[in-house]
Amino acid sequence: MSDADQEEFEARLDAWADVLDDSTYYELLGVLDIADERSIKLAFHEFALSFHPDSHVDADPERSELVRRVFKRGAEAYRVLMDPGLRSKYDLALAQGHLRLEAGEIPRTAPMGDTSVKTLEDICKTPSARLCASRADEFLNAGDMGSAKRELKLALYHDGNDNPDLEERIDAIDLAMFAMGD
Repeated sequence: MSDADQEEFEARLDAWADVLDDSTYYELLGVLDIADERSIKLAFHEFALSFHPDSHVDADPERSELVRRVFKRGAEAYRVLMDPGLRSKYDLALAQGHLRLEAGEIPRTAPMGDTSVKTLEDICKTPSARLCASRADEFLNAGDMGSAKRELKLALYHDGNDNPDLEERIDAIDLAMFAMGD
C-alpha cells in the first residue's frame, strides 16, 4: 500500500471509528434499504477488501483492534441483511430506532443464498479448478481452513478470476476464520 493509500485508509478508519456505533447495517455496507442480495454481496466484498484484519497485520495494536471492530460489525451487517427473516426483523427494529439486533439473534455465518447446494467441484468451470476444489474440500473436512482457502483461490485463478460462486465460498471461509479468531 502506498503512503497516500495508507493515509486515505487511516482517514477512513478514523471516520468509521467516529460513526460505527451510530450506523445502520445499510450504512455500514453502503447500500440502500432496497438493495438486493447481489448488491449486498458486492458491497460486503468491497468492505472486506478494505477492512479485513488479515490485510492489516502490520498495524499497531490499537489500529489492529479498530480494524477488527469495524470488520466484525460489517460482517454482522452482512449476515443480517443476507437472511430474509433477520432482515425483516432488523427493518422493524430499525423503524423503532434500534441500529442493531441483539447478539443472540445473529447467526455466526451468513446464509449461502439459494437453497440448492452445489459442491465446490460443481461450481468450478475448468478441470484444473475442479482439482483445486477437490483438495480444498479435503482440507475443509480436515479442519484446515487456511489451506482450503488457498486452494479455492487457486481454483478461482484457474477459472480466470471470474467465478462469483467461488468468490462467495472464499468470503464464507474468511468469515468463518475471522469468527474463530484465525
